Amino acid sequence: MKLKFNENRPSSFDNYIGQSNIIKNLKIYIKSCIKRKSVLDHLLFYGPSGLGKTSLAYLISLEMNKKIYVLNGTSLQKPSDIISPLTTLKEGEILFIDEIHAISREVFEVLYPVLEDNNLSIIIGKDYNSKVVNINLPKFTLIGATTELNKLTNPFINRFPINFYFQGYSNEEIAKIIEINAPRLNLELNKNVLSFIAIHCKNNPRIAINVLKRLNDYIVIENPKIIDIEYICKVLKSLNIYKYGITAQDIFYLKILKENKIIGLESIKQIMNTQTSTIINNIEPNLLFNNLIVKTNKGRSITKKGEDFLNEIKFS
Repeated sequence: MKLKFNENRPSSFDNYIGQSNIIKNLKIYIKSCIKRKSVLDHLLFYGPSGLGKTSLAYLISLEMNKKIYVLNGTSLQKPSDIISPLTTLKEGEILFIDEIHAISREVFEVLYPVLEDNNLSIIIGKDYNSKVVNINLPKFTLIGATTELNKLTNPFINRFPINFYFQGYSNEEIAKIIEINAPRLNLELNKNVLSFIAIHCKNNPRIAINVLKRLNDYIVIENPKIIDIEYICKVLKSLNIYKYGITAQDIFYLKILKENKIIGLESIKQIMNTQTSTIINNIEPNLLFNNLIVKTNKGRSITKKGEDFLNEIKFS
């Protein structure tokens, strides 16, 4: 499907905040490609969700002035799921596959020769009556995005000449993103308020925009005379969002660690009644990043900073 415009996405490289090294290199690659009248090489984006991978794919299509089509790896389970869009592409167009690690083994097998030789091999018929038909595709750009690079094989990764790792954002970058998006909600926020909101967003642009929208819901209904840090703090508490972007689920996790000097992942999973993948992928990365917990061979434990944080929110 063709990507629809999202008003929260940046419309040019100039207002794409963060990932400065990626943007710097990508500008060179695109300018070189246009100057050579060539097609941009295949790209692989990897890193946590919400850091701008899809937005950057969209910007590439704008800079290249080419159509972009978006698929999700979870919907690509049969060879026919990928063959149809591949045979629809025209010269220079872009195919973006989000969560590319989720495609099936059969679809991976279709993509290998496509990435290597721009050749699509299709088996027609069954058993003894089957035959292989090779189709030369127009040159196009495949952009793959994944939050789980470990699920891709090295031979597949190596077929992408351009690889970019997306890092977490600084509080200053998140504040800038909030500043850009606030006027779209008719909000006027001063620098101090912007910075205060930013430290509650897990260094993640998508989370920052979602937090801003929820704050706006309260502002629309309560119509406060002054939107200051005190008011924003009150609303964030109502939303169960705390410093570092910590949520009620994160606090539950921290309390478990505080009650135990050291505890294994399996025990945490049982107490929280949640999936191991949720703990590893959604809860722990932010807590580790902010030095609130440590992981050892024996298990997890809370840091002094983590204990201070729990005491802080208890009495705030």
